[in-house]
Amino acid sequence: MSDDFHRPTLTFPDGAYNASQARLYGIPGSRGLVFPGSSKAVGTNNTSISSNISMDDPKDDEKTNAEVKKAIEELRGTGKNILSDEEVFKKLITISDFPWPIGLSYQIALDTRKFGKIALSTLITIKEALAEGQLLSCGIIVGYSYEGHCYDLPKPKIMLIPAFPEKISPDDCGYDKKNNQNGSVEDRYMLWIVDKLDECIEFETNQGFVEQIVLDANLPGKRSPTMYASRMMMGHRGGRLGD
Repeated sequence: MSDDFHRPTLTFPDGAYNASQARLYGIPGSRGLVFPGSSKAVGTNNTSISSNISMDDPKDDEKTNAEVKKAIEELRGTGKNILSDEEVFKKLITISDFPWPIGLSYQIALDTRKFGKIALSTLITIKEALAEGQLLSCGIIVGYSYEGHCYDLPKPKIMLIPAFPEKISPDDCGYDKKNNQNGSVEDRYMLWIVDKLDECIEFETNQGFVEQIVLDANLPGKRSPTMYASRMMMGHRGGRLGD
């Protein structure tokens, strides 16, 4: 944030200082656990995609679905200690003999002029999380902190991130102060703790006329000088261009 008073509250999950840690701040997609044989509509009131996972034998879906939900609710707990969907999923990963495939889905709704709402959705299962050794979520990132300094992004980034979002510590770049406004209980702004060498995906969106997006953007002089085709056209053999 621009206020020099705010500095990131360093948090190290493994208890040791990590010099390459980066902290991302933003708004996560709508999320929810997905059970076998039961479609989960994840999204806003006007936009949602149903995510579904299945047992090896589809006939087992309906029979096990009730047992799965019961086990999840027992794990989630009640009262003040109730666990979030992300916390439940992380606990399930540590249970080596958990017999059912459970997934966690995230979804971002993008509102566009004339085209309506577009949804970006992710789904990761326990099996995939164990196999890949990492988690997956999506969010709209508006700022980050690195090496003890906070920075605002000039433009929000739509990103797939190999981590789950978590609550922001008090006085952590000031983004925690954006939450709990207008009586809202759920934290809208959250934090992703990642390593600078983690792989991620950024989606860039632009809306305009075909003339602007395609034709004008590719006029001579406006193309990127590092484009593959440009480099190949400038290649030569035997010291002669165009050979």
